[in-house]
Amino acid sequence: MSNLFNKKLSEIIGKVDEKVLQVKLNAALDMLKNGNLDELAKKINKIDKNELLEKINEFDETKLKELNIDKRELRSKISDADLANLQKLIGEHGDEIIKKIKDIIG
Repeated sequence: MSNLFNKKLSEIIGKVDEKVLQVKLNAALDMLKNGNLDELAKKINKIDKNELLEKINEFDETKLKELNIDKRELRSKISDADLANLQKLIGEHGDEIIKKIKDIIG
């Protein structure tokens, strides 16, 4: 009984994490697309770039599928100009991070 409960709880938490990530990705894309670069820059500056790079390096095809992230959809939403702007906003490690993002959504 407790094993079934733990399994169900894990599934629910996984779905919540998935939705939270999707909401955050969409919010960041909206800020980037709508020119709200000051707000996005503030958020990016609060992030440890080394930690961000580590997290991005964890992403692969399996991880994307687990998180229900559609690469084609991301590619259609993100332009090269968006990535260039994002690279400028990131600053330190921006080139590495953008290269990895390009590789992921390739």
